[in-house]
Amino acid sequence: MRLLFLFSTLFILSACMDTAEVPSSTEEKSTNQILNNKTDAQEARDEYKKLQEQRGIE
Repeated sequence: MRLLFLFSTLFILSACMDTAEVPSSTEEKSTNQILNNKTDAQEARDEYKKLQEQRGIE
């Protein structure tokens, strides 16, 4: 009976351990998306600054 409990516990734990890891392709896609978002934000910030400067001149 103890052996059955031990095996079932190990089986459940091993199933949980496989899903804990993030696949490298997903992690790479996430990193690329974050970098793209940072670049877009920087471009938007620069464009906003240019518009503010134009408004100051007018």
